[in-house]
Amino acid sequence: MIQPLFFLLVGAAGAAPSDLDRAFQRAAQREGVPLVLLQAIGWEATRWDQDANSIWHGWGVMDLMEGEVEPSLEHAARLLDVSPDLLIRDFRWNIAGGAALLAEQARLAHGGSLPPVADLPAWWDAVRAFARHDDPEFQAMYAATIYDIVNEGFAAETAWGTYAVGPTPVEIEALRPVPVPAPWTDYPGAYQFIAASSSNYSNYSRGPGDISYVVVHTVQGSYSGCISWFQNPAAQCSAHYVVRSSDGQITQMVWEEDVAWHAGNWSYNLASVGIEHEGYVDDPGRWYTEAMYQSSAALTADICARQTVSVDRSHILAHSEVPGATHTDPGSGWDWDYYMILISGGAATATLTGVIADSDIYNGARIPGASVWLDGGESTQSDGEGYYEFADVPFGTITVHAAADGYQEGSCTKEVTGSGTWWCSIALLPSGPDDTGTGPDDTGTGPDDTGTGPDDTGTGPDTGDARWYPPGPRSPFVTGGGCGCASRQLGWGLLGLVSVSILALARRR
Repeated sequence: MIQPLFFLLVGAAGAAPSDLDRAFQRAAQREGVPLVLLQAIGWEATRWDQDANSIWHGWGVMDLMEGEVEPSLEHAARLLDVSPDLLIRDFRWNIAGGAALLAEQARLAHGGSLPPVADLPAWWDAVRAFARHDDPEFQAMYAATIYDIVNEGFAAETAWGTYAVGPTPVEIEALRPVPVPAPWTDYPGAYQFIAASSSNYSNYSRGPGDISYVVVHTVQGSYSGCISWFQNPAAQCSAHYVVRSSDGQITQMVWEEDVAWHAGNWSYNLASVGIEHEGYVDDPGRWYTEAMYQSSAALTADICARQTVSVDRSHILAHSEVPGATHTDPGSGWDWDYYMILISGGAATATLTGVIADSDIYNGARIPGASVWLDGGESTQSDGEGYYEFADVPFGTITVHAAADGYQEGSCTKEVTGSGTWWCSIALLPSGPDDTGTGPDDTGTGPDDTGTGPDDTGTGPDTGDARWYPPGPRSPFVTGGGCGCASRQLGWGLLGLVSVSILALARRR
C-alpha cells in the first residue's frame, strides 16, 4: 500500500513533544478537521498514550476499536488504505486514522462537505460518533464532554514529554443536551445513572446484610468508554459505579441491590459493590488524581455506612485481592494508605518513631531519657531502650530534635508522605569543652560550629548527617486491570478465563 509522503518525512527517532504535536498538526491539516477537537478526543480517550490497549479492544492514542463500532480501527485503516496493524504500531498513523474518521463523520452530517475548521460547533455531530455507542443521549453527553475539555484546556505527561493545549473558547449551550431527570441513585453524590445492559448483571434484591465488601477496580480505559462498554451486551461485565479521573465525576450503572459482574468470583460478586476508576494500571501518575481519590473515598464511605461494610482492608479490597483473581488492578500505584484515611474521614497522619543513640544510630549505645521534640512543640522522652514515638503526625516535612545531658543537640528531618510508621533516628555526639550548651561556641557563630572545628567532624547531626531507618520495601510494580466478569452461574469464572484467553490469542500483538 502507498504511504502518504508526509509520513515518510517524519523520523521515529528522538521522540519529543514536537513529534506528537507535528503528528496532530499534519493529520488535522491533511483531513481538514479542527486540530483542537482531534487533540481533545485523543486526550479524553488515552491521555495521548500510543501503548494504551483498552478493555474493549481499543488501540493507540485515539483508542480505535477492533470491529465496526466507531471509532473503528479497521474503518480508519480502510480510509487511509493501510493495514490496521500500522495504526496499532505507529502513533502518527493512529492519529491520522482518528482524523480520517472525524472528517468522514462530518461529511455524513453535512451533505458530503466539510464544515469550516474554525466553526467548532458545526463539528458537534462528527464528535458524537466517537462516543463508542449508538445511543443519542450518550453521544450528546460525550460530545459535551469533549467541548468542555476544549473550553478548559488540557495537558498530560506523555512518552514524548509534557504536552499541553490551551483553552479554546467555544459556545455550545444551544447544542448541549437538556438534562434528563435522572432516576434516584443509591449514592447522593453520583452525577447520573446510566443503566448497564441487563445482559451484564444479575437482578437481585440485596440488602445491608448481604453486602460485605467494596471492590476497587481500574477500567483499563476511559470513563466514557467504560460507560459505553457496560451498556454493550457483549461485554458480559459491569460495575456499580464508574469514577472519572479529571474531576471525580461518578456515574452509577447498576443498583447496589443488584449483582454486578466485576470481581471474577461469583461468591464475591454476590457480596460486594464494585467501583471502576478511569485509567490504566501501569500509568497511575497520569490517571490516579486527587479528585479521583477524594470522590471515590466519599463514595466508598457512603456505601460502607449504608450497607454496614467494615471500613478496613479486609473488606475494602483491590480487584487483585479477590480470591482467584486474574487481574492486578488497581495496581501498586494506588495509594491505599491515603485512600483508607480519606474513607475513615480522618486527617492524613502517620506514626513517627526512632532511636536516640550515642554517635551512631546503628552501633552506638542507646540513650534513655533523652528529650525529644517536634518543631510544632510536641515533646516526649526516649524510653529505657532509647526509642521515642509520636503518633498522629501530619503528612509533610517533619523535623525531630533531641537533647541529653553530656551530648550536643541533634535533629532529623523526614518527609512523611503516607500513613503507617516512619523512622527518623538521631545520633547525638558527646559534648566537648566548647560544646557545654552554655558557652559562646554554641551560639551558632563560634568557630567550633562552622563545620570545620573539632566538634563538627562531619559525622554529627550539626552537619545534617542524621540518619533514619527507611520504610519497608514496596511491592514490585505490576500491570493489568480492567473488569473481571462472572455470570449468573458458578462456573462462569473458568468460562470467562477461557474466553479471555481466546481473545488474547486473537489480538494483533
